[in-house]
Amino acid sequence: MNQTLSNFLSQIVLVGAELLIGFAIFWVGQFTYQKLFRRVELNLELFVRDNPAVAIALVGYYLGIVTALAGALDKTGNTWQEQLLNLISYGAGVIVLMLVGAWVGDRFILRRCDTAREILEEQNVGAASVEAGVHIANGLILSAALAGESGGWLVGLVCWLVGMAVLILVSSLYPRIARYSVFGEICRRNNPAAGVALAGLLVATGNVVRVAFTPDFQNWPQSFTQYLVGLGICLLALAAIRWIADLVLVPGVKISDEIVHQSVPNLGAGLIEAFAYIAGSFLIAWSL
Repeated sequence: MNQTLSNFLSQIVLVGAELLIGFAIFWVGQFTYQKLFRRVELNLELFVRDNPAVAIALVGYYLGIVTALAGALDKTGNTWQEQLLNLISYGAGVIVLMLVGAWVGDRFILRRCDTAREILEEQNVGAASVEAGVHIANGLILSAALAGESGGWLVGLVCWLVGMAVLILVSSLYPRIARYSVFGEICRRNNPAAGVALAGLLVATGNVVRVAFTPDFQNWPQSFTQYLVGLGICLLALAAIRWIADLVLVPGVKISDEIVHQSVPNLGAGLIEAFAYIAGSFLIAWSL
């Protein structure tokens, strides 16, 4: 009985220590985002200027960190000290890769926009939504890349690089599928519906990448063949989602027309398209 009680108390202490470290990682993450990446005074933007775009981008970044930490928390150690050290080291890696992923989003996904200006000066909700989508997708990819007991940092880094490349590819192909100038709508027209729709696609893409990279690493040829085949199947299924959304969710209405061809873009249509992508990614995940 005493041994059982001792184990129970030890587990409580360990969970408490993990929570404290998790919150510390979270605080460092938001501090580096504020001071190194966006270089913004959050109190000024959120509570003086009442800038909704900053809030949207920041919440997306927070969600990305929380999601990514799932992979770090999945690590176990032979002792409680080793387990906590694993959490600290992987948490530090999460912060670094979240910041690099944010830079990738600015330079390669929203490359047609001056994202900082759009969010801070223009209060562009569409651009902020896309940035939030990049952060959440990055967190989903990291949660799989850093999870599991096999492979280590090298495998995780390669998986993360592949995932980010997929995000860039999907964002580049999306305007051809949507059949309108997606980034023109977001950056020049400040179209929130277009931004929300693209954000939904990015989150869904991050989710299917997470699913494809979930199996434990065995060896390079076998595992990466499995990863890439699974990823290809998931992306092909995701490509059909928008057509299905038009056909099933809003029969008789073209979502693109609602997003683009109105004097006031239909934010509801953008939300429905985003929902279709995200819901579809979970259906794909559950069916595999």
